[in-house]
Amino acid sequence: MAKRDPKFYKDLAFRSELQNWRTPDWLFETLNTYFKFDCDVCANDSNYLCENYYTSENSCFDNPWGKINYMNPPYSRGMNKFIERAYLQWKDHNKMTVALLPSRTDTKWFHDYIYGKAHIFFIRGRLRFNDQPNPAPFPSMIVFWGVEDHRSLNALFESVQKGRDEQGK
Repeated sequence: MAKRDPKFYKDLAFRSELQNWRTPDWLFETLNTYFKFDCDVCANDSNYLCENYYTSENSCFDNPWGKINYMNPPYSRGMNKFIERAYLQWKDHNKMTVALLPSRTDTKWFHDYIYGKAHIFFIRGRLRFNDQPNPAPFPSMIVFWGVEDHRSLNALFESVQKGRDEQGK
């Protein structure tokens, strides 16, 4: 049996040249129908999903968040700062945030700001992000800070998973 190069996980499994993975349209539409987002807090001028949005120049770190926010942060070093900000917006200001994130349950940010502090949907299979010919090289999860009645999310989760399953066909 060939021995795996120790850099495998660092170089392939947890890294991608693309940092700004645009949320699949079907997924955002499903979530937005349920939540009616006020603001896309991690966008740029070509991938924003809400009328109100923040970019790296007009940063979510320097501006007040909406009441119900959507977040798909850059999947790179520093992602933890966006996740911490979303958690603190809920904890300190009662601002709801729904985030599409890579499912990295072994990270410090997952345990510090998500696990036991938010509702989580783990998406079965790999998402195919818009304009990408192949599925992402990582699993994804949707994190909900500030959603009080998690039972009402069951139908939403079934819709999300159905959309992902249809995408994979």
